[in-house]
Amino acid sequence: MNRRTVYTFKWPGEKRPNGLAMNCHMQDGYLVFFDTIRGHGIKGSIIRDAGDAFTFQSDQAMRGPWEFKALTIEDFRREVFKIVDDGPVIAQVIRTTDDLQEWYRKKFGADAGLNYPDITQN
Repeated sequence: MNRRTVYTFKWPGEKRPNGLAMNCHMQDGYLVFFDTIRGHGIKGSIIRDAGDAFTFQSDQAMRGPWEFKALTIEDFRREVFKIVDDGPVIAQVIRTTDDLQEWYRKKFGADAGLNYPDITQN
């Protein structure tokens, strides 16, 4: 898990992403993240961390394993653009995964608790 990374997430049993998550980190037994609208804190634990993806076991909302995967331009163009504001426009303008990650950090970083451009926490 990396606080700088923008992830997609899927709730238990879902096949497609349910949303985006920024500034993901564990704090006092809660997964804390920002979904571009508001912050969340969900009780549970990390059961797998593979760097660009992790699985969180929720003990509260949507109980069960939540799958988080680093957002890529390929995934964005294939399906994620459908679930985010201005998705079709972003998909046409942004060309690389790095640029997409940077765009979200610039657009929502301050609201997500990231001090852009000095995002140094992992």
